[in-house]
Amino acid sequence: MKNSTQQRFSIQENKPVDWFEPLYAGSNKAGDGVPWATMDTHPSFKRWLAKNPLVGGAKAALVVGCGMGDDAIELERLGFVVTAFDVSHTAIKLCKERFPQSKVSFVQADLLQSQGQWANKFDFVLEIYTVQALPPKYEHQLIENIAGFVAGCGKLLVIAEVGNNQRDFANGPPWLLTPKHIDSFVSHGLSLQNTDLQGTQTYVTVFENTK
Repeated sequence: MKNSTQQRFSIQENKPVDWFEPLYAGSNKAGDGVPWATMDTHPSFKRWLAKNPLVGGAKAALVVGCGMGDDAIELERLGFVVTAFDVSHTAIKLCKERFPQSKVSFVQADLLQSQGQWANKFDFVLEIYTVQALPPKYEHQLIENIAGFVAGCGKLLVIAEVGNNQRDFANGPPWLLTPKHIDSFVSHGLSLQNTDLQGTQTYVTVFENTK
């Protein structure tokens, strides 16, 4: 039996990404109705940047599940050449409408599908809340695909909410991760650099591809 949030957004475990397009299609450039739309750089990313300044230097960056596009714009401001993707066509359309002067490459793509064109391509990869927005049965595949985007000597920043509840379809969304998600990224060839706890449940973790 679906919980109230699953019913509200018509979320199906075996069609995990289908609920995103209707959500964004019912929104606008102000992000109305999109629960995670802050319309600014994500607060946790902003706090991390305050302690860990980045200089892009025309290096390649990727934003996973870019939503309304603000984090991609911040990376562009820092000097990265940015690609940002979302599974929702409308989300990408809204990004382009919001930031018409930006050189960010906003593209539609599905994280659950192979994206071989981006394999080991990016010097900096940003992942915020995407894994927890999809049913737990896809966690391994999502993490494997994200880890595969990181270039040799590149870094991956993962911002995730972590809880104690069992990762079960009935308990989300969001399907909060467990601390074991860190080990999962490491198991896919990345080296753990550091992890910080913001508040009581937000993990901010940096990985590096040391290959």
